[in-house]
Amino acid sequence: MELPALSRRVFLRRSLRAVGALALLPGLELACAPGGEARAPADLAVVGPGEWAVLDAVADAFVPAGGAFEAGARSVELPRRIDRFLAGEAPETVQGVASALWVVEWVSPLLAGRPGRFSRMDLADRTRCIEALMQSRLAIAREIYAGLKQLCLFQFYAADASWPAIGYDGPWVGRVAR
Repeated sequence: MELPALSRRVFLRRSLRAVGALALLPGLELACAPGGEARAPADLAVVGPGEWAVLDAVADAFVPAGGAFEAGARSVELPRRIDRFLAGEAPETVQGVASALWVVEWVSPLLAGRPGRFSRMDLADRTRCIEALMQSRLAIAREIYAGLKQLCLFQFYAADASWPAIGYDGPWVGRVAR
């Protein structure tokens, strides 16, 4: 079965639908915000302090330092780049990403068989949770995985600081002819 293309609208609609469905589960409350408020920078554009911890943990799981490249999410300030990127997006898209982060924080550990908060796990457990989203039978979980991965990798590769790690010497536009 082939999945439909993941547009912003589809991502938002399915994320919100999943959060609504999860709110009906016993023991889970939407009022429980993700942890990590103390680590959030003061100059965030659209990401809330609770979502910051989850976004930082997600970005680090997708692009860990010393993984495929020496540079990682934190060395290029990936969560901050994503926050700035989302500032230019529609409010519905920002809310969809926030909802997806909530699902990652509370549901991905359950899918991986490791109850707890995603943002408080070590890298190995966070990687297992991300893989559980990717391999889930739930289409929404796979779509959240794909959407967050695309967001993280696009912003990582767009960061000037990541270019040496991937062997890219920068854009040719504006360079002096040699």
